[in-house]
Amino acid sequence: MDRSSENSLLGVDAELARRVRNMAAALSARGIEIKVTSGKRSAERQAALWANRANNPYPVARPGTSKHEQGLAVDLVPTGIRTSNASSIMGEEGERAGLQWGGRFTKPDPVHFEMPDSGALVLNGSKIIAQAKEQASGVRVLAALGVTALLIHLLKD
Repeated sequence: MDRSSENSLLGVDAELARRVRNMAAALSARGIEIKVTSGKRSAERQAALWANRANNPYPVARPGTSKHEQGLAVDLVPTGIRTSNASSIMGEEGERAGLQWGGRFTKPDPVHFEMPDSGALVLNGSKIIAQAKEQASGVRVLAALGVTALLIHLLKD
């Protein structure tokens, strides 16, 4: 990747940058070079994109909801390629690298690649709450099993 692309990766999550570099190497082996056109975005930059979304050929997330703002997404374009299926090949390699490809979104965004939701950082507060409830429920079950095992042990003696 070129220096501009590497600079765009400086603000993103380290694991995302590693996966994008792996993807770039795999694509290069297939004759496709890529450029990172957008990495981590400030809230102001996201707001400006949102305000101008009518002129953008790709979907733009509402400010405060974009994984770009968290450094968990990048936009990539092929460079110097003349194949009509470069986007599909990029999507395939991105998914192979463990990224979610925007080309499969309800509103397709073929240049967008992001880290899958892992529970570390998520945009939707309800997801955080649901995960916390699930974990708390699991802890209660383990605690109940521990108490039961202790009672069984005490009753045997």
